[in-house]
Amino acid sequence: MNKKITLIYILGLSLFGLASLQANNRELDSYSMYESSYTSIAQKDCRTLESDNLGSIEECESFADMKVTVIEGDIKQGITLTRESRRYELNFRSAVSYDFISLGLELEWRYKRNQFDNPIALITRLDVNDDQENLDKITSYLVISKITEKEICVVGKVEPQKNQDEIARRMAEKSSKMSCISSLELKLI
Repeated sequence: MNKKITLIYILGLSLFGLASLQANNRELDSYSMYESSYTSIAQKDCRTLESDNLGSIEECESFADMKVTVIEGDIKQGITLTRESRRYELNFRSAVSYDFISLGLELEWRYKRNQFDNPIALITRLDVNDDQENLDKITSYLVISKITEKEICVVGKVEPQKNQDEIARRMAEKSSKMSCISSLELKLI
């Protein structure tokens, strides 16, 4: 009798372990369905198209079929993407913050594995001075912009927190189903 119970117990543990392993593999498969590439928007890696006392326009490294332009003016920076002669302004000022904005030094392009030429989202680090009393206080957000055949726009931002990068990547992977943000009614995650 004890041998039967022991055998049933061992079989039960084996089946539980197998089910757990399959669940972990599904999670890893989902995680590995996407990958990222990075391009620089550091001034040293960009070409100045225009510059004066009020700001500048820089052409930076392209990705896939998209040209990247960084525009600076009034102590704020923004990005315009151009694809097939259509310009898409990522309106950080109205979608994220009206305060002083500074871009990170690189862009993260998210796409399905092995589909390098078809990015689905862009993740941009945005350092915002949202405390007018303390100009040294900076909040560093990750801003997610969706890239679809018909539109390219800001869809969300992730506040500084543990796993900020991973949260932004998960949002990027779901961005095609998200609405464009046209004003500061942005939901934080």
